[in-house]
Amino acid sequence: MESIMTIVAVGAYAERQYQKQDATTEFFKSRGLVLRHGGDTWYGELTGDFASKNRDTEYFQSQLYVVKGYWKHRTWGENNDRHENAFYITDIQLI
Repeated sequence: MESIMTIVAVGAYAERQYQKQDATTEFFKSRGLVLRHGGDTWYGELTGDFASKNRDTEYFQSQLYVVKGYWKHRTWGENNDRHENAFYITDIQLI
């Protein structure tokens, strides 16, 4: 998905340590943005190396950006009766 959006709020860069199934330690890296497109507002997240590279990038509220990313859906719960949609940002450029 690619869209022209404005930024409502910018979150801090974060690294969260976790243990993989093979017992090695990894870090989940992320930085969140609240985005607006027309009347819609949602949360998007930069992850991994892209988040690390943009940890100090200054994003400006109310400026127009071209945002590229993808939606991911997951289900969970005893009967797979819970649902979540998440938006992962893969590129963001100031217009």
